[in-house]
Amino acid sequence: MKINVKKTQPQLYSVTLGDTVHTLGINDLKTLVLESVKVLAPGALPGPSIDIIINILATRLHASKEADLQEFILHAHENELLLLLKSTETNTGLHKKMFDNMSTRKHTILSEDLQYKFQNGIDGDRLNSAISKLSDLADKYSL
Repeated sequence: MKINVKKTQPQLYSVTLGDTVHTLGINDLKTLVLESVKVLAPGALPGPSIDIIINILATRLHASKEADLQEFILHAHENELLLLLKSTETNTGLHKKMFDNMSTRKHTILSEDLQYKFQNGIDGDRLNSAISKLSDLADKYSL
C-alpha cells in the first residue's frame, strides 16, 4: 500500500493511503501520529501526570450538577473518595461541594479519616488506581 504525507500549505497536509487522499490540518495529523504510536508502541508516550489527571477530575466534579455528583458519590468506593479528597486538600470549593452533596454520616466518616489516615503520605500506586477508577466512574455519569 502506498502511504505518503506531504505539506500542501502552512498547517495543512495531504495524507495518501493507497488510492485515497485525505487533507488534514496540523492538529488532526498530530492526533493521527499519536494514536498510531499508542497502537504500535504502547507505553512509548508519557501520559499526563497524576497531578494533571487529579486536577481535571476535580474540575469536572466541581462543575457537575448536584444530582449527578450525588450519584457519583453514592457509587464511589469510600477509600477512593478519601484519596481524592486527600490529594485535593487545598481545593476548598471542591470539598465544600462534595461534602454538601453527601450524607451527614459519610461526611463525618470522611472528614475524620482525612485527619488521621495518610499521615505517612499517599501511596502512589493506590492513588493512581483510585483516580483511574473515579475518572471512569465520572465518565459513566457524564460528569
